[in-house]
Amino acid sequence: MRFIVFVLSFILITPLSFAKSDEKHVILLLWRGVTDAEQGFMDYLSQHVDVRFTILDANRDKAQLKQHIQDLEYKDADLIYSFGTTITLNLLGTYTEPSEFRMNNSTPVVFSIVTDPVGSKLIADLSSDDRNFTGVSHIVPHEIQFKAIEKLNNISSLGVIYNADENNSIITANKMMELSEIYNKRVMLYPLNIDKSKSNSDLINLTINNMKRDGVDMAYLPPDSYIITQGGEVVSGLHSKGIPTFSATESPIRNHKALFGIVSRYYNVGQFAGYKAKNILKGTQKASDIPIESLSQYSYIVNIEAAHKLDYYPPVSILKISEVIGHSNDVN
Repeated sequence: MRFIVFVLSFILITPLSFAKSDEKHVILLLWRGVTDAEQGFMDYLSQHVDVRFTILDANRDKAQLKQHIQDLEYKDADLIYSFGTTITLNLLGTYTEPSEFRMNNSTPVVFSIVTDPVGSKLIADLSSDDRNFTGVSHIVPHEIQFKAIEKLNNISSLGVIYNADENNSIITANKMMELSEIYNKRVMLYPLNIDKSKSNSDLINLTINNMKRDGVDMAYLPPDSYIITQGGEVVSGLHSKGIPTFSATESPIRNHKALFGIVSRYYNVGQFAGYKAKNILKGTQKASDIPIESLSQYSYIVNIEAAHKLDYYPPVSILKISEVIGHSNDVN
């Protein structure tokens, strides 16, 4: 009788145990909270994998980020999602100076919203496969951005305004300088030495005044966490001086009323990262076999409210293929 009870207990309990063991644990290592990229990642992965998520948010604090990375060895994750260049470089290091995690930890990593995996030296080139990570870049190639800017009227000089403390912004600024001669545009750099402990209004106003003095025709907003989250003051200051704005990311156009940009939508980037994570968690592909790449489709966005304020409009050829946002009653 005891044997029968034991067998019945095993039959009843085992399926539940097996089901629980199939659940995957994914840690999201974040810089500034959950963005649309993480939402897209979690939405996609939840539809295809039995998964639970743990969020470790550094809240833009490098000391907190360091602690989160140290704690990873105790978290027992099946996969780690890494947001952005700052997080990913701190987690993995570069191919010339790999981190301890990269050398010793076997947990696969999927990153997203990394501006330039090669330029940041995360990898030597896109064909590199000596890695236990993969990911998605969110930046539309700079050449395509320049070609769009070429279509705008009366733009011969660009001013790149960015946080001097962010690697991805520095890489982008240098890339814009590199391409300036090819596209016959004068590019000037305006780094902001941001002090997180106080208001940066005076610094921002001084920088914008310098841009106006230097004859900047358009301000370029790179993929910069400060510009993305706190950039309302930057955009409104530029527009008040009659300097239109081109954004490399979606948020400043939607949230801060920057004029125009060609972007990869964060949500779509997150979904693509989720697709890569799914293949790793299901065992159909190793991280090293999955390409590091960007989206192949981009979105043109024009903020018509900003255009009205500036009295500066992209040509019809751009408006026809753009998502036009802003006050609907302003749009004919």
